[in-house]
Amino acid sequence: MPPYAPPPRSTAAIAGHVIHRLLASFPIACFTLALATDIAYWRTSNLMWLEFSAWLLLAGITFGVIAALYGAVYVPVRFGLRIVRFALPTIIGTLVVLILAFLNNLVHTADGWTAVMPWGLTLSALTVLAMLVTVWFGTSLVHNHSVGVRYHD
Repeated sequence: MPPYAPPPRSTAAIAGHVIHRLLASFPIACFTLALATDIAYWRTSNLMWLEFSAWLLLAGITFGVIAALYGAVYVPVRFGLRIVRFALPTIIGTLVVLILAFLNNLVHTADGWTAVMPWGLTLSALTVLAMLVTVWFGTSLVHNHSVGVRYHD
């Protein structure tokens, strides 16, 4: 291998932008910001933060489902079923994140303080924690099993 190797190229990209990474960025941002707005509501009791959290959760769930469906179709079609066993932790993690976010969105439909304290804030923190673990598993698929990338043209 030469001292400098060009970075791997994605096998599914639009104008050089990886499709799944674009789709998965939205739920990551939305769920992280929902935790931030829950903390802001906890500290200020301003209902605006509760509304922001509910909408961020809904947007994160929507884009999370789209990203999960894309991954569920792309990975087996492109790499065959052999890779699914390596992707199983990522698949389970994605389902856990989406279920936690959905339950959190249901909790956020309550009125006022009970929508966030204590379960809304707890579910937001658990969602972000599960999401971080899932992102770590997904990244290991790229680095350890070259899922979604090719190393030479």
